[in-house]
Amino acid sequence: MAAGIDTFLVFGAIVTAFGVGSIIANRTLGAKSRKSYLQLTTYECGEEAEGEAQIDFPTQHYTFAIVFVAVDVIGFVLALWALTFRGGNDTAVAIFVAGTFTLLALAGIYYALSGEKRWVV
Repeated sequence: MAAGIDTFLVFGAIVTAFGVGSIIANRTLGAKSRKSYLQLTTYECGEEAEGEAQIDFPTQHYTFAIVFVAVDVIGFVLALWALTFRGGNDTAVAIFVAGTFTLLALAGIYYALSGEKRWVV
């Protein structure tokens, strides 16, 4: 078990060194900041902004993407469960856990989508 902790600590040290090194390299080698009045203006492809910025933006595509990712994660977790329990005698337990997980995940997806006025799926 100590080898696992040592590996984790070495990985954590490498990640921390990379993060701190990236910040230091960006500060020393990166472009110098220039202050300009243009930074305080709204950027609209070189055009002056006109009209309201708050528009009615359709969210159905994002809802579809969230459902896709959720179902994809369910499939991934179930595939890992299948690999874990493929050779054991606990087949009934594996089916129960996988079924419970799937039902809870689908109930969560339904609850998340119940506030949508129009479903994509």
